[in-house]
Amino acid sequence: MKNLISFIAAVSIMFSAVPVCSAYAADTAQTSVVSEASIETTDIDHLAGQWKYQISDTDLCVNISPTDCGTIIINKDGTYDYTGINGKTSSGTVKFSIEDIGGTAFQCISLYEGEERMFGGYYHSDDPDTIYHGNNQISRIVRKEASEAKMSDFIGSWKYQESDGNYTVDISAKDAGTMDINPDGTYKLTYTDGVTETGKVYLGDETIGGTMITVLRFYDGSVLKRTASYLPVRPDELYIGNGGMIRLMRESASNRKAKAHGNGDANCDGNIDMSDVVLIMQALSNPNKYGIDGTAAEHITSAGFKNADVDGDGLTVDDALCIKKYLLGN
Repeated sequence: MKNLISFIAAVSIMFSAVPVCSAYAADTAQTSVVSEASIETTDIDHLAGQWKYQISDTDLCVNISPTDCGTIIINKDGTYDYTGINGKTSSGTVKFSIEDIGGTAFQCISLYEGEERMFGGYYHSDDPDTIYHGNNQISRIVRKEASEAKMSDFIGSWKYQESDGNYTVDISAKDAGTMDINPDGTYKLTYTDGVTETGKVYLGDETIGGTMITVLRFYDGSVLKRTASYLPVRPDELYIGNGGMIRLMRESASNRKAKAHGNGDANCDGNIDMSDVVLIMQALSNPNKYGIDGTAAEHITSAGFKNADVDGDGLTVDDALCIKKYLLGN
Protein backbone atom coordinates (compact mmCIF):
# COMPACT_ATOMS: atom_id res chain seq x y z
CA MET A 1 0.00 0.00 0.00
CA LYS A 2 2.97 2.26 -0.70
CA ASN A 3 0.88 4.36 -3.07
CA LEU A 4 -1.35 5.57 -0.24
CA ILE A 5 -0.26 8.42 2.00
CA SER A 6 -0.66 8.25 5.77
CA PHE A 7 -2.14 11.40 7.25
CA ILE A 8 -1.26 10.70 10.86
CA ALA A 9 2.11 10.03 12.36
CA ALA A 10 2.79 6.40 13.20
CA VAL A 11 3.35 7.27 16.84
CA SER A 12 0.11 9.23 17.19
CA ILE A 13 -2.90 7.66 18.85
CA MET A 14 -5.32 10.53 18.31
CA PHE A 15 -6.10 12.96 15.50
CA SER A 16 -5.35 16.62 16.00
CA ALA A 17 -6.17 18.04 12.55
CA VAL A 18 -8.58 17.44 9.69
CA PRO A 19 -6.97 14.91 7.29
CA VAL A 20 -6.65 15.09 3.52
CA CYS A 21 -9.10 13.00 1.49
CA SER A 22 -6.44 11.20 -0.54
CA ALA A 23 -4.87 9.75 2.59
CA TYR A 24 -5.33 6.35 4.16
CA ALA A 25 -4.75 6.19 7.89
CA ALA A 26 -1.73 4.12 8.79
CA ASP A 27 -1.90 3.07 12.43
CA THR A 28 1.19 1.41 13.79
CA ALA A 29 0.43 2.50 17.34
CA GLN A 30 -2.42 1.46 19.56
CA THR A 31 -5.58 3.40 18.71
CA SER A 32 -7.52 4.95 21.57
CA VAL A 33 -11.08 3.75 22.02
CA VAL A 34 -14.44 5.48 21.85
CA SER A 35 -16.06 3.93 24.91
CA GLU A 36 -15.64 0.92 27.12
CA ALA A 37 -17.71 -2.15 26.31
CA SER A 38 -17.43 -5.85 26.88
CA ILE A 39 -15.64 -7.66 24.10
CA GLU A 40 -17.70 -8.80 21.12
CA THR A 41 -16.37 -11.21 18.52
CA THR A 42 -16.92 -11.35 14.80
CA ASP A 43 -15.30 -13.26 11.94
CA ILE A 44 -14.27 -12.80 8.34
CA ASP A 45 -17.59 -14.10 6.99
CA HIS A 46 -19.37 -11.37 8.92
CA LEU A 47 -17.07 -8.66 7.57
CA ALA A 48 -16.89 -9.89 3.98
CA GLY A 49 -18.26 -7.45 1.42
CA GLN A 50 -17.80 -3.90 0.23
CA TRP A 51 -16.95 -1.07 2.62
CA LYS A 52 -16.39 2.64 2.17
CA TYR A 53 -13.36 4.34 3.70
CA GLN A 54 -14.46 7.74 5.01
CA ILE A 55 -12.97 10.71 6.79
CA SER A 56 -14.61 13.78 8.27
CA ASP A 57 -14.26 16.86 6.09
CA THR A 58 -14.77 19.10 9.14
CA ASP A 59 -13.73 19.04 12.78
CA LEU A 60 -16.93 17.10 13.53
CA CYS A 61 -17.15 13.32 13.90
CA VAL A 62 -17.11 11.33 10.69
CA ASN A 63 -20.72 10.14 11.10
CA ILE A 64 -21.81 13.81 10.98
CA SER A 65 -19.78 14.94 7.96
CA PRO A 66 -18.45 11.86 6.12
CA THR A 67 -16.44 12.13 2.91
CA ASP A 68 -15.82 9.02 0.81
CA CYS A 69 -12.12 8.45 0.15
CA GLY A 70 -12.06 4.95 -1.27
CA THR A 71 -13.58 1.50 -1.36
CA ILE A 72 -12.43 -1.55 0.57
CA ILE A 73 -13.54 -5.04 -0.43
CA ILE A 74 -13.01 -7.58 2.34
CA ASN A 75 -12.78 -11.12 0.96
CA LYS A 76 -13.73 -14.32 2.73
CA ASP A 77 -10.17 -15.63 2.37
CA GLY A 78 -8.98 -12.96 4.82
CA THR A 79 -7.59 -10.55 2.22
CA TYR A 80 -8.78 -7.10 1.23
CA ASP A 81 -8.55 -4.88 -1.84
CA TYR A 82 -8.48 -1.09 -1.56
CA THR A 83 -9.28 1.37 -4.35
CA GLY A 84 -8.68 5.05 -3.64
CA ILE A 85 -10.61 7.91 -5.16
CA ASN A 86 -7.63 8.46 -7.45
CA GLY A 87 -8.14 4.97 -8.90
CA LYS A 88 -4.97 3.48 -7.45
CA THR A 89 -5.30 0.07 -5.83
CA SER A 90 -3.55 -1.99 -3.20
CA SER A 91 -4.23 -5.14 -1.22
CA GLY A 92 -3.35 -6.87 2.01
CA THR A 93 -4.67 -9.03 4.81
CA VAL A 94 -7.31 -8.62 7.51
CA LYS A 95 -6.22 -9.53 11.01
CA PHE A 96 -8.18 -9.91 14.24
CA SER A 97 -6.73 -9.25 17.65
CA ILE A 98 -7.73 -8.67 21.24
CA GLU A 99 -6.32 -5.57 22.86
CA ASP A 100 -6.40 -4.75 26.54
CA ILE A 101 -6.87 -1.11 27.39
CA GLY A 102 -7.30 -0.08 30.99
CA GLY A 103 -8.18 -3.63 31.96
CA THR A 104 -10.93 -3.94 29.34
CA ALA A 105 -10.62 -6.25 26.34
CA PHE A 106 -11.56 -4.99 22.89
CA GLN A 107 -11.69 -6.73 19.54
CA CYS A 108 -9.58 -4.92 16.96
CA ILE A 109 -9.97 -5.26 13.19
CA SER A 110 -6.75 -4.35 11.38
CA LEU A 111 -5.83 -4.06 7.71
CA TYR A 112 -2.19 -4.85 6.93
CA GLU A 113 -0.18 -4.30 3.78
CA GLY A 114 2.68 -6.65 4.35
CA GLU A 115 3.96 -5.88 7.85
CA GLU A 116 2.53 -2.36 7.93
CA ARG A 117 -0.73 -1.76 9.74
CA MET A 118 -2.71 0.62 7.54
CA PHE A 119 -5.98 0.74 9.47
CA GLY A 120 -6.99 -0.40 12.93
CA GLY A 121 -10.41 0.03 14.50
CA TYR A 122 -12.56 -1.48 17.21
CA TYR A 123 -15.62 -3.61 16.59
CA HIS A 124 -18.83 -3.31 18.63
CA SER A 125 -21.91 -5.46 18.00
CA ASP A 126 -24.22 -2.53 18.72
CA ASP A 127 -22.78 -0.74 15.67
CA PRO A 128 -22.02 -3.62 13.29
CA ASP A 129 -21.83 -1.60 10.06
CA THR A 130 -18.99 0.73 11.11
CA ILE A 131 -15.48 0.36 12.46
CA TYR A 132 -14.13 3.64 13.82
CA HIS A 133 -10.49 4.66 13.91
CA GLY A 134 -9.49 7.02 16.68
CA ASN A 135 -11.07 8.20 19.88
CA ASN A 136 -12.51 11.31 18.25
CA GLN A 137 -14.00 9.29 15.36
CA ILE A 138 -12.45 11.30 12.53
CA SER A 139 -12.23 8.31 10.15
CA ARG A 140 -13.90 4.92 9.70
CA ILE A 141 -14.87 2.14 7.36
CA VAL A 142 -18.60 1.63 6.84
CA ARG A 143 -20.56 -1.00 4.94
CA LYS A 144 -21.38 0.37 1.51
CA GLU A 145 -25.05 -0.55 1.63
CA ALA A 146 -25.62 0.78 5.15
CA SER A 147 -26.33 4.40 4.24
CA GLU A 148 -26.50 5.42 0.60
CA ALA A 149 -28.51 8.67 0.64
CA LYS A 150 -27.01 11.73 -1.10
CA MET A 151 -27.29 15.38 -0.17
CA SER A 152 -28.80 16.09 -3.58
CA ASP A 153 -31.81 13.98 -2.54
CA PHE A 154 -32.84 16.65 -0.03
CA ILE A 155 -32.29 19.93 -1.89
CA GLY A 156 -35.47 22.00 -2.21
CA SER A 157 -38.29 23.43 -0.14
CA TRP A 158 -39.85 21.63 2.81
CA LYS A 159 -42.78 22.47 5.04
CA TYR A 160 -41.82 22.63 8.72
CA GLN A 161 -44.77 21.04 10.50
CA GLU A 162 -45.71 20.45 14.13
CA SER A 163 -48.39 18.26 15.67
CA ASP A 164 -51.74 20.03 15.97
CA GLY A 165 -52.96 18.43 19.18
CA ASN A 166 -52.24 15.23 21.05
CA TYR A 167 -51.65 13.07 17.98
CA THR A 168 -48.38 12.58 16.12
CA VAL A 169 -47.63 15.01 13.31
CA ASP A 170 -48.37 12.48 10.56
CA ILE A 171 -51.96 12.28 11.83
CA SER A 172 -52.58 15.90 12.77
CA ALA A 173 -50.16 18.46 11.35
CA LYS A 174 -50.06 22.23 11.19
CA ASP A 175 -47.63 24.28 9.14
CA ALA A 176 -45.15 26.15 11.35
CA GLY A 177 -42.74 27.41 8.70
CA THR A 178 -40.76 26.66 5.55
CA MET A 179 -37.31 25.09 5.30
CA ASP A 180 -35.16 25.66 2.21
CA ILE A 181 -32.18 23.30 1.76
CA ASN A 182 -29.72 24.74 -0.76
CA PRO A 183 -27.25 23.03 -3.12
CA ASP A 184 -24.30 24.51 -1.19
CA GLY A 185 -25.37 22.66 1.98
CA THR A 186 -26.87 25.67 3.74
CA TYR A 187 -30.44 26.00 4.94
CA LYS A 188 -32.93 28.71 5.81
CA LEU A 189 -35.87 28.10 8.13
CA THR A 190 -38.59 30.76 8.01
CA TYR A 191 -41.24 30.44 10.72
CA THR A 192 -44.82 31.57 10.11
CA ASP A 193 -44.25 34.61 12.34
CA GLY A 194 -41.44 35.78 10.06
CA VAL A 195 -38.51 34.79 12.30
CA THR A 196 -35.69 33.16 10.31
CA GLU A 197 -32.84 30.79 11.10
CA THR A 198 -29.93 29.96 8.83
CA GLY A 199 -27.08 27.50 9.04
CA LYS A 200 -25.41 24.42 7.60
CA VAL A 201 -26.86 20.97 6.89
CA TYR A 202 -24.73 17.86 7.39
CA LEU A 203 -25.83 14.54 5.90
CA GLY A 204 -24.66 11.71 8.14
CA ASP A 205 -25.99 8.71 10.00
CA GLU A 206 -26.92 7.33 13.38
CA THR A 207 -27.08 3.73 14.57
CA ILE A 208 -30.12 2.80 16.66
CA GLY A 209 -30.63 -0.74 17.86
CA GLY A 210 -27.88 -1.97 15.54
CA THR A 211 -29.50 -0.41 12.45
CA MET A 212 -27.91 2.54 10.66
CA ILE A 213 -30.30 5.25 9.50
CA THR A 214 -29.63 8.40 7.50
CA VAL A 215 -29.98 11.67 9.40
CA LEU A 216 -29.67 15.34 8.53
CA ARG A 217 -28.18 17.56 11.24
CA PHE A 218 -28.90 21.28 11.14
CA TYR A 219 -26.25 23.51 12.66
CA ASP A 220 -26.46 27.21 13.43
CA GLY A 221 -22.76 27.95 13.70
CA SER A 222 -21.42 25.40 16.17
CA VAL A 223 -24.83 24.76 17.74
CA LEU A 224 -26.81 21.67 16.71
CA LYS A 225 -30.37 22.93 16.32
CA ARG A 226 -32.16 19.74 15.26
CA THR A 227 -31.67 16.26 13.80
CA ALA A 228 -34.05 14.84 11.19
CA SER A 229 -34.32 11.13 10.37
CA TYR A 230 -34.81 9.80 6.85
CA LEU A 231 -36.35 6.43 5.93
CA PRO A 232 -36.49 5.28 2.28
CA VAL A 233 -40.06 4.01 2.78
CA ARG A 234 -41.17 7.64 3.35
CA PRO A 235 -38.82 9.69 1.15
CA ASP A 236 -40.83 12.92 1.33
CA GLU A 237 -40.83 13.15 5.13
CA LEU A 238 -38.07 13.85 7.63
CA TYR A 239 -38.98 13.32 11.27
CA ILE A 240 -37.39 15.50 13.95
CA GLY A 241 -36.95 14.04 17.44
CA ASN A 242 -38.16 10.71 18.80
CA GLY A 243 -41.76 11.60 19.61
CA GLY A 244 -43.08 11.98 16.07
CA MET A 245 -44.35 15.50 16.85
CA ILE A 246 -42.28 17.52 14.32
CA ARG A 247 -41.38 16.81 10.71
CA LEU A 248 -40.27 18.30 7.41
CA MET A 249 -42.62 17.52 4.53
CA ARG A 250 -41.30 17.97 1.01
CA GLU A 251 -43.16 20.92 -0.54
CA SER A 252 -43.60 19.21 -3.90
CA ALA A 253 -45.03 16.13 -2.20
CA SER A 254 -47.57 18.05 -0.13
CA ASN A 255 -48.77 19.85 -3.28
CA ARG A 256 -48.89 16.71 -5.40
CA LYS A 257 -52.34 15.83 -6.73
CA ALA A 258 -51.46 12.28 -7.71
CA LYS A 259 -51.71 9.26 -5.42
CA ALA A 260 -52.34 10.13 -1.79
CA HIS A 261 -50.81 7.75 0.75
CA GLY A 262 -51.90 6.90 4.26
CA ASN A 263 -49.84 7.29 7.41
CA GLY A 264 -49.91 3.60 8.40
CA ASP A 265 -52.20 3.93 11.44
CA ALA A 266 -54.61 1.17 10.39
CA ASN A 267 -56.32 0.86 13.78
CA CYS A 268 -56.53 4.64 14.31
CA ASP A 269 -55.04 4.52 17.82
CA GLY A 270 -52.61 7.38 17.20
CA ASN A 271 -49.56 5.09 16.95
CA ILE A 272 -47.85 3.23 14.13
CA ASP A 273 -46.76 -0.19 15.37
CA MET A 274 -47.03 -3.91 14.67
CA SER A 275 -50.72 -3.94 15.63
CA ASP A 276 -51.35 -1.99 12.42
CA VAL A 277 -49.51 -4.63 10.39
CA VAL A 278 -51.58 -7.36 12.04
CA LEU A 279 -54.88 -5.59 11.34
CA ILE A 280 -53.98 -5.07 7.68
CA MET A 281 -53.19 -8.75 7.24
CA GLN A 282 -56.42 -9.72 9.03
CA ALA A 283 -58.47 -7.38 6.85
CA LEU A 284 -56.93 -8.82 3.70
CA SER A 285 -57.12 -12.48 4.69
CA ASN A 286 -60.56 -12.39 6.34
CA PRO A 287 -62.51 -9.34 5.08
CA ASN A 288 -65.85 -10.71 6.30
CA LYS A 289 -64.58 -10.49 9.86
CA TYR A 290 -61.95 -7.73 9.78
CA GLY A 291 -62.84 -5.70 6.65
CA ILE A 292 -64.59 -2.31 6.69
CA ASP A 293 -67.98 -4.03 7.19
CA GLY A 294 -66.52 -6.89 9.22
CA THR A 295 -68.25 -8.56 12.16
CA ALA A 296 -65.29 -8.39 14.56
CA ALA A 297 -65.36 -5.65 17.18
CA GLU A 298 -61.91 -4.44 16.13
CA HIS A 299 -62.36 -4.60 12.35
CA ILE A 300 -60.68 -1.99 10.16
CA THR A 301 -62.68 1.21 9.65
CA SER A 302 -62.93 3.29 6.51
CA ALA A 303 -60.52 5.82 8.06
CA GLY A 304 -58.16 3.02 9.04
CA PHE A 305 -58.38 1.56 5.54
CA LYS A 306 -57.31 4.92 4.10
CA ASN A 307 -54.48 5.22 6.63
CA ALA A 308 -53.28 1.70 5.88
CA ASP A 309 -52.81 2.40 2.14
CA VAL A 310 -49.30 3.82 2.56
CA ASP A 311 -48.22 3.44 -1.09
CA GLY A 312 -51.41 4.78 -2.70
CA ASP A 313 -52.02 1.61 -4.72
CA GLY A 314 -54.91 0.24 -2.70
CA LEU A 315 -54.63 -1.94 0.39
CA THR A 316 -52.30 -4.89 -0.23
CA VAL A 317 -49.71 -6.93 1.63
CA ASP A 318 -47.14 -4.44 0.30
CA ASP A 319 -48.56 -1.85 2.69
CA ALA A 320 -48.05 -4.17 5.65
CA LEU A 321 -44.49 -4.82 4.45
CA CYS A 322 -43.80 -1.07 4.10
CA ILE A 323 -44.97 -0.41 7.66
CA LYS A 324 -42.92 -3.31 9.00
CA LYS A 325 -39.79 -2.02 7.24
CA TYR A 326 -40.50 1.46 8.58
CA LEU A 327 -40.68 0.10 12.14
CA LEU A 328 -37.44 -1.80 11.65
CA GLY A 329 -35.69 1.27 10.27
CA ASN A 330 -35.11 -0.28 6.82
